[in-house]
Amino acid sequence: MYLSFERFRPRSFQARMTIFGTLLFFFSALLVVGFSGFFLHKEFESRLQQSILWKLEYYSKLHLQSRALLLLTLQQEDDQNQIRGTWLRWQEDSEVLWETIPGDWKKDPATMSSLLHTHLLSGNEWSLIPTKNIELLSSSPIEEHHQLDLEKELLITARVLSDGSVLAIGESHASTQLHIKLFRRKVFRILLAVGIVSILVGWFFTRKAMRPIQDLVKTTETVAAGRLDARVPEPDTSGELAILTRLYNEMLERIEQLVTTMNESLDNVAHDLRTPLMRLRNSIELVMANETTSVVELREALLDVAEEAEQIQLLLTALMNQAEARVGTMCLNQELIDMNVLVQEACELYELLAEEKQITLQTNFAEASVFLQADPVRLRQALGNLLDNAIKFTPEGGLITVSIHSEPNVVIIEIKDTGVGISESDQFRIFERLYRADKSRSTKGIGLGLSLVQGIIQAHGASIQVISAPNQGSTFRIEFLHST
Repeated sequence: MYLSFERFRPRSFQARMTIFGTLLFFFSALLVVGFSGFFLHKEFESRLQQSILWKLEYYSKLHLQSRALLLLTLQQEDDQNQIRGTWLRWQEDSEVLWETIPGDWKKDPATMSSLLHTHLLSGNEWSLIPTKNIELLSSSPIEEHHQLDLEKELLITARVLSDGSVLAIGESHASTQLHIKLFRRKVFRILLAVGIVSILVGWFFTRKAMRPIQDLVKTTETVAAGRLDARVPEPDTSGELAILTRLYNEMLERIEQLVTTMNESLDNVAHDLRTPLMRLRNSIELVMANETTSVVELREALLDVAEEAEQIQLLLTALMNQAEARVGTMCLNQELIDMNVLVQEACELYELLAEEKQITLQTNFAEASVFLQADPVRLRQALGNLLDNAIKFTPEGGLITVSIHSEPNVVIIEIKDTGVGISESDQFRIFERLYRADKSRSTKGIGLGLSLVQGIIQAHGASIQVISAPNQGSTFRIEFLHST
């Protein structure tokens, strides 16, 4: 049973939503029609009772004046056919003083007499008596036209008059049923038409509402096929789907950038590993090819192998350090350090390298010592990378200035050079892993320095930014939060 149901279940979410909305509409409409019919029936019945009570009150007042007046009035109304559709019986004990029977009823005295008897036995103010035993000679024109099968019922009530006689009045319930059934038939026809329109309108609006989801699915399939440049068309309207589309496109943009960077990184790593691996292999093959290799030559070959292996190890270590820095798992051994002393020691390590290129390395420190809680080893590594880059990209005779100064709650370290500078397009990417602005790769390096520097700085809760322009030098600005 379950499997057979699943087989006919719509696969499309759009179709399921349309069917659900249509069924919800129909069930709601049926509920409304049911309640409307119930209250309409009660309203018609109440009006019918009011009509009968008004007649009873009218005839009772006539009876109070005179029995003869009541008989005369009933006779006149019967002659003028004013009591049409109403059954009226006035009797005293078992004697019938007056009885009005609608003209379209088959006049069966026994049946007519039983109506009042049945009502009096019920003991209720009102009785709804089936009229199966009362044969209608002809149906009403409305009923005949609409071919309605109505259950004939008579709503009866009676009143004991002042002289002890009983006056009973009954009216057919068929007109009430007729109006209710006509009402239901018309409403169902309207509901059928509205239902068809609602299916079409629901399908249209569901399709429109689901368009961003469909575009997202198509774009995902395109991306899965290998086209990372595919994007989801953004909807014209605002809302959750528009936000989802925007975030999804941003995610695709980020993924494309990461994949592009990864491919470039792999190319760079492959290029940087190729040279030491080739040298390592050449050294081994050279020793193996010469059967008369001396111990000294073997030692030199092993030293070459160790040197190349160290280069590979440095590359892999830098990659691991950078990865730790990016994910926030870098281990810091923090202690209270004097930043003036730390920066001075870092500059002294690179003074000789700067002198070889005839570059002036100038320092400008704050007069008062500035203390920070930091990892001195990691900070030396970061400052060393920045100084190494400054010397590497500054031409002979240039100037590098390292300064430290304090502002409220901030300690700032600036490394400024008069080198080749960095283009605006490259400034956004120089902190990416393995990215190198020098596309010709004429400058020695593996592209991990600035990425590692940023990771170390951020691990300390600080920030780093670059201010540069081509041929106008560069300034790297590091800001540490410092609570006084």
